[in-house]
Amino acid sequence: MNPQLTPELIQKADSFLDTDRQHQAAIRLGERMYDTFRSDKGGRVSSQIRNLQQIAVSATRFADIEDFVKNQMGRNAGAYKEWRQVGDEVLKQLEALRRAANDMTQDEGQRLLLRLHLARGWVRAVVGAYLYVKAQREMEPSHA
Repeated sequence: MNPQLTPELIQKADSFLDTDRQHQAAIRLGERMYDTFRSDKGGRVSSQIRNLQQIAVSATRFADIEDFVKNQMGRNAGAYKEWRQVGDEVLKQLEALRRAANDMTQDEGQRLLLRLHLARGWVRAVVGAYLYVKAQREMEPSHA
């Protein structure tokens, strides 16, 4: 049997992600990540942003996402040094998601699923903000 989140928990999680405080924090982080990682050569989305999004979508455990960020922060070359500029904020926001999931349900199985649901919604907001800033910068007259 494939466990699923209850509709009530999905609604709670989505409401949490839509709160002004939570949503604005994700947007600010996405903007900061654009300032940190910019775009790859050729104007493509930074591979670091794509990797964060991919791990959030494919992870089977919430800790996989946290471990990815810590791993990136611990590396010593190229874009990995840039993770040290944003990694603590990413981990702080992930911890807020963990706490929110813990507050929403006492059922451990539901908590695990809820954490992943929250992380996937959160990463969509962060990446969306990153992409919006990228588009704005590309539309500026000085960029043309």
